[in-house]
Amino acid sequence: MDSVAIIVINRDRPDLTDAVVEQVRDMGAGLDVGLYVVEAGSSPQGRSRHATHSFHDPTYRGRYFAFNQGLAFAHADRPAWDYYWFVCNDIVFAPGQDTLRLLWEAMQTDPAMAAIGPAEPEADDYQGCFPKPGRQWHKASTIHGLAMLMRGTAYREVGYCSPRFHYSQGAGTEFAYNVYRAGWFLAYSDVATLYHAPGGSTYGQVVPLSRHEYQRRARNFAAKELRRRYGPNWDEVFTAVLPPDVEDNTFPWQKQVWETRLRRNYKADFPRFFRAGSRVKQALRRLIGRG
Repeated sequence: MDSVAIIVINRDRPDLTDAVVEQVRDMGAGLDVGLYVVEAGSSPQGRSRHATHSFHDPTYRGRYFAFNQGLAFAHADRPAWDYYWFVCNDIVFAPGQDTLRLLWEAMQTDPAMAAIGPAEPEADDYQGCFPKPGRQWHKASTIHGLAMLMRGTAYREVGYCSPRFHYSQGAGTEFAYNVYRAGWFLAYSDVATLYHAPGGSTYGQVVPLSRHEYQRRARNFAAKELRRRYGPNWDEVFTAVLPPDVEDNTFPWQKQVWETRLRRNYKADFPRFFRAGSRVKQALRRLIGRG
């Protein structure tokens, strides 16, 4: 019986985390499952009722830092799991769908599959994640990290997404390059699906950082970090390791998105300053009008 460590992370959103745990804890029929619900510095009132582990993280160092902490907790119980399932809390699985079992079954069809994620039929911000009818799975250059099942042997050879990427964008792209360079591949399921929960989970919700500013910082960090480590044509370097049967190459698209700079929205980031400035302007106008 294969073992699977399910790692779910929470940062002050017990509503989302409890809902996704309610779904995943009944998945994995026939598998030896261990569930790790990791609190990434949540406040006492923001903890999930299913929490199993926690660590101190006052500034919130991001999704992949939290998942790497979850790996450490899982390895304290068992040094080598057969599979790892990394589950974000701002997602919803199709009702009645044993997503974990479907992903695991897909991985049994090809021992070179390092990781697989559920398709996202309604995604409008990530290329290549749509299901392809009539198939069980298809190869992809990159997969989103929302509910990725990873083979333990691939993890021990390649590693996981780097915690350097506090804003998450770019981590999965570097991970994909490492996977393909080592002779493994990534896939999306065409039968298991998920949907994004509306409103987001952390940035713009429980961390004092607007969603726009999060996106701006994420793009800037991904663009600079990948250029620094792999050169200005990193997308071409990454593309060179892809096998010919990868149908959707997302590397050039990702580079274009990340290198398209977003302007900072100072009014949204510093509302008190602008409100104070507005009051000063109104006072000056009244004084001038009286003069």
